[in-house]
Amino acid sequence: MANGFVGAIALVVYFGLVGTSPVLALGAWALSTRTDYFGDALGSVAAVAVGLAAAGAVGLALFVDPGAGLTFAGVAVGAALVLAVFPVVIGRQLLGRWTLLDADEALEYATLGWPVAMVTSAVLFVAPGGFGRYSALFLEGLAATVAWLTLTLVVTLGPAVAGLGLYNVVERFA
Repeated sequence: MANGFVGAIALVVYFGLVGTSPVLALGAWALSTRTDYFGDALGSVAAVAVGLAAAGAVGLALFVDPGAGLTFAGVAVGAALVLAVFPVVIGRQLLGRWTLLDADEALEYATLGWPVAMVTSAVLFVAPGGFGRYSALFLEGLAATVAWLTLTLVVTLGPAVAGLGLYNVVERFA
């Protein structure tokens, strides 16, 4: 996957999402303290993130190559759906079932659990060899299957599990 331009862009986008996930989640939480609805605050933060990604794609298209900008935009949209939107929506649904939270509160806890899942997935991704040459991309056979399944579970269910942990801590000390 990392062999070639698209693989390199995918790694940049992935680690970009890992790095910005705490900023996005905490930004949405901070903005929600001024509004009545967390979903509106999350939408505003997501719009800013989409605008920045679009600016990056346009910059690549103008200064590098139009194909590079288009590739970056496609990979960024796909990664945002798979690594951000899908896990947070699943987290919201699961937290709504596991707790007494309404849909907006469940969205808030899932969003705050999302950076924990992203950082955990990044640690698991580089665990086979550290930040050096080897990562989960270089595994083969059963080791690769276990690593990718674990990464998939962490990314998909991580926001719900981390959000549930945060919910339990808040409820215990509230």
